[in-house]
Amino acid sequence: MRLGVAAVALLLVGCGREDLDLLQRVQEADPCRALTSEADCDENAALGCSFQPNEQGCLSTDASCRPGQCRGGDPFVRRVEGSFFLHGAPFRFVGVSSWALLPATSCSAVKPEEREAWLARAYDDLVASNSKVARFYAFQSAAGPNGDDFSALDQAVRTARRAGVRVLLTLDHASGECTQGMRRDEAWYAGGFRSPDGEYARSYLDYITALASHYRDEPTVLGYTMLHSLGGAELQTLSAFVTLIGQQLHGAAPNQLVSLDLAWDGSPDYVELQQLPVVNFVDIDDYDFAEPAEPLRADLLEALQQVDKPVVVGEGAFRVAAASPEELEKRGARARARLAEWKRAGLDGALLWAYQPGWTSASEEFDGRPDDPLLQAGGVLASAPW
Repeated sequence: MRLGVAAVALLLVGCGREDLDLLQRVQEADPCRALTSEADCDENAALGCSFQPNEQGCLSTDASCRPGQCRGGDPFVRRVEGSFFLHGAPFRFVGVSSWALLPATSCSAVKPEEREAWLARAYDDLVASNSKVARFYAFQSAAGPNGDDFSALDQAVRTARRAGVRVLLTLDHASGECTQGMRRDEAWYAGGFRSPDGEYARSYLDYITALASHYRDEPTVLGYTMLHSLGGAELQTLSAFVTLIGQQLHGAAPNQLVSLDLAWDGSPDYVELQQLPVVNFVDIDDYDFAEPAEPLRADLLEALQQVDKPVVVGEGAFRVAAASPEELEKRGARARARLAEWKRAGLDGALLWAYQPGWTSASEEFDGRPDDPLLQAGGVLASAPW
């Protein structure tokens, strides 16, 4: 996972004080930073300017809060060997993973007329925690009756940009949750993805191609997770599917990254799928529900070393027994300890599951309520070891 990081960092940012000072002077001399509007930034694209997420997120209630910032240079998160880089420096992050952050899927009860205000509050609550990445469902159900209306997604991307958050878009669910169709099986992976599921107007293949084409020049979109919970078919079928879909996504959006949401099962198939060239980084789940907490599995860590790509906890979950301050604090302590373990294991980032503003049923869901330390200033994510 971490092989080659020092060498790459040396090439990109140098290793001495003079090199760091030079990098800072280059950033300060960036003419794009003087441009304050997205329109002005776009008009100067020939200078290398692009409108990007704010370095520090700001609140929608702050009159001085800008919808993003104009910067020169490469605006996209890159994978370089076993690490992520952004703006020429190593990029490690924490944030949230959510089924709810695009309130337009079949699982959402948010009304369309309430969506903008709901999103603003949801991303406002991520600012204090210095969350830099959010992963959420971007299913075809959010793209209108014809699967080509990206206005709801555009709204979510704009809101994330203002909050200083980059997004990972999960493109469908392998079990059919919050989407159309049933559990994805051998027949679906072998070719069913070329036909529309349920009442969708577009096939999975057509939809994800259109979506990636729409966001190919948007640096707020870090990348795409092919499916939530990939699986349910033979290795050969899955390998062919991942390769084809990965090539399609990279062809449509060559500056963005692709990952799998693949559960660790201890088999060689896991390593083989993660090692496919179209997969840019490894996304693992860690549901730490045991009492006392069990350490990360040694066989999983060994497999990740074989893959030798950046590794992110895409869903790190911690149950809470009740909504009392005592139980929330207890969960926060568990999450803090696990973050430290993830960092010691050499992981490159962590997203906590499941961010659900306004949750009522005590489970692994969390939000920005003041008595929960997960998202507070100085709290679990804000003080994460990354």
